[in-house]
Amino acid sequence: MSPPLIRVFQDEDYDEVREVYSTGFGEHLNAVCIQTLRQTWVQLALLVFLWGVSSLSGSLSFAGVSTALLVLAGREGVRYLFNQGIRLGLREDLLDVRASYMQEGAVSCFWVAESQGRVVGTVAILPAPSQPGAWELKRISVRREVRGRGIAMALCGTALAFAAARGVKDIVLYTSMLQTDAHKLYHRMGFHKIEEFLWPSLPARLINFMVYKYGYRVHAGQEAHSENEHYTKSQ
Repeated sequence: MSPPLIRVFQDEDYDEVREVYSTGFGEHLNAVCIQTLRQTWVQLALLVFLWGVSSLSGSLSFAGVSTALLVLAGREGVRYLFNQGIRLGLREDLLDVRASYMQEGAVSCFWVAESQGRVVGTVAILPAPSQPGAWELKRISVRREVRGRGIAMALCGTALAFAAARGVKDIVLYTSMLQTDAHKLYHRMGFHKIEEFLWPSLPARLINFMVYKYGYRVHAGQEAHSENEHYTKSQ
């Protein structure tokens, strides 16, 4: 299979970009459910529920089934929150990619990786609202079936070279505690973790859901020596 083409977003990519984002986001549902079940207060609540139903019904098997149904109901609650998160992300910047990243004169851009006529990955970069002078790498996502082929590194390399060509020195990105494969990629590329914090929403705080902030220092000449240059189509 030939290497994917890294190119700037086009309007006809819109539906596939949304699909790549939504699918990638949804992949973490099981991990969040496991993280929830690891919390001491959740385990205690389930034990109390099990004991209470068993005491009232006089049947341990009935109590066990009831507890299992409660866990399944909790999973559906997490799924609902995930769907809300997907909608929030789409509204934030993916509802209109061109307006968010590619207005004329804007110092930002959005790229896709294309393979065999379909979008298989995305990345974007723009000035970081939380850190003046730095730029933020966003929407890094690759379809599961084509991972392990260097596509994410090629996408990120393209974005970093874009920033370097414009004199940017500092790049940041945010990722969750669950994205362990992504953490390995960022370390290989030279990013380092500079901060970790609880995501500031009540559900996230209840399950101790951590977000990591990574930083990267752009080195001189990176715009001319991107190791991923062979993937990229000139625009």
